[in-house]
Amino acid sequence: MKKFVLLWTCLIAVSIGSTATRAAAAPVPTDDAALRQLILQVIKDNPKVIYDAVNSYLRQKRDAEHRQEMERRFKKRVKDIVSKANPQKGPHDAPITIIEYTDFECPYCARASHTMEQLFKVYPGKLRLVFKNNPLTFHKQAVPAARAALAAFKQGQFWPYHDLLFAHHRELDAKRYMAFAKQLGLDLGRFEKDRHSAAVAKQIAAEKARAKAHKFSATPTFIINGVVVVGAQRIDRFTEVIDRLLAEKPKG
Repeated sequence: MKKFVLLWTCLIAVSIGSTATRAAAAPVPTDDAALRQLILQVIKDNPKVIYDAVNSYLRQKRDAEHRQEMERRFKKRVKDIVSKANPQKGPHDAPITIIEYTDFECPYCARASHTMEQLFKVYPGKLRLVFKNNPLTFHKQAVPAARAALAAFKQGQFWPYHDLLFAHHRELDAKRYMAFAKQLGLDLGRFEKDRHSAAVAKQIAAEKARAKAHKFSATPTFIINGVVVVGAQRIDRFTEVIDRLLAEKPKG
């Protein structure tokens, strides 16, 4: 009964100006069945008001949960290792370093790659992006694509190859890896050798192990100056973190 009374009160509160307001003047039924019927009638009479109110409540709830999670992640920052073996772009002395753990067969990673490009336009000269592989086991082409990308990296063509892979993430196979290499003018013999090398396989395995150590189970996952952001979030979720980091006073 208490749940019905609470729901009734909420419906009245969010339906001001509607027929529910008139109903508020009437006593709340004490019978469960009667109250249930009255609530259903209010919903039927005010579908848009109820829909908008529920959406507003859920949006506020999500925003509150997001703020709480962000505070936790700012307090519990993650340390990661960056080396010359990791493809990078942006100034090495940029105030913001974004380390991206990703999977070339992941549609969310493909979407996030566009978000990263947007961020470089929003923060010219302030970002460094570091690429790391975290191929998911159920993506059969994730490891082969990672191998091909690192082989392209050895010939200075990682980012163009990266873009081609994500542009065709739903249709990756061995023929496309070679076609992309040819399109970019790579030495195909060297590309094939590097793609199948033990060194490249070892690097991918090490990056995947590092992601596991961080407990990163989803792709993409980003470490922004130690602050973790999970998933292909809206660009404002990233700018929120970056702006706050840029506003921080240097330690020391």
